[in-house]
Amino acid sequence: MPSDYGYINARLKGQHSRLLKPGAYEELLGLPDFNAFAKWLATSPYSKEWQEAQTRFAGLAAAEEALAANFNSSTRLMRKISDGGPNKLIGIILRRWDLENVKAVVRGIHNHWDSDEIFRAVLPAGNLDKVKLKELCRKADLRELADTLATWGEELAGPLTRALPEYQKEHQLTGLELALDQFFFSQALKGLAGLDYNKSLVRELLRREIDLLNAKALRRLMAREGIDLPEAVRNYLPGGKLLTLEKYAALLDPKESQRALRSIRGTSLHRLLTADDSQGGREEKLDREEWRQKALAYRGDPLGIDVAVGFLWQKYFEVVNLKLIARGKHFGIPAEDIRHQLLTA
Repeated sequence: MPSDYGYINARLKGQHSRLLKPGAYEELLGLPDFNAFAKWLATSPYSKEWQEAQTRFAGLAAAEEALAANFNSSTRLMRKISDGGPNKLIGIILRRWDLENVKAVVRGIHNHWDSDEIFRAVLPAGNLDKVKLKELCRKADLRELADTLATWGEELAGPLTRALPEYQKEHQLTGLELALDQFFFSQALKGLAGLDYNKSLVRELLRREIDLLNAKALRRLMAREGIDLPEAVRNYLPGGKLLTLEKYAALLDPKESQRALRSIRGTSLHRLLTADDSQGGREEKLDREEWRQKALAYRGDPLGIDVAVGFLWQKYFEVVNLKLIARGKHFGIPAEDIRHQLLTA
């Protein structure tokens, strides 16, 4: 298998050419109902997965199964056509989905969702494949979930297990999710050390994501009265670029917060922390901006990891958008309401 980006990116550009053109979403939004969307699926790049999904599911469930299966096929191809350093970097990028999938299962079990409902919230892409995720979704409690992950040798079992005693006292998800995030980002950044361009690009993407997660936590903490600073600092996620631990603590200190805010002026984090968000949606907007930057990486170095990063996120956008349209057509949601939720690069 190739360890050079020239071959890998040539293959991925071929896959990229099959992504939907911008005008396709308007055509799909104009379809009258779900049956019309199903007919489109049958002639689309998703037709193979759609036909297979219909042997086990019907209607919306079949559409969601087909879309998820197609995304998983794309991620498997990325691993298959790469080796060496590129394969390792692609593995780190895809590992992000393992983290999000485990967190989705944790939330589902915490909220007592049924297994099918939990499974609809995951998207197989990393080491945890569809079969394993289905098994995780059937677990009765978080202890069973952690034990099963440990049995498989899944590293995310460690932080989850260590965070369970505190969860059992407070029944708050924050500690579990923080423990999983801290472990994932710590391990990922260790694998991205060095001056290599491709490692640096992926490392910077992760560091920006860490900053955004810390800013979200800060925003919630700053809205409280009587912050316990030592306790609040325990919510800090190391590894970011702008928000060092010192700056994070200063933003929570009334005597230092204005100085700390000035030090990040002109950044999206400053806008998040100072905006009047009485109407809501500011965090979601910043999430979308961050995802868009990842998708735009496709236009970067044609002989680097840029193409893989950009293709992956553009493919993710497409699958998410098609799921939104499928659900919208199934439930009769107006096209304008669906349009506002679509992700664009």
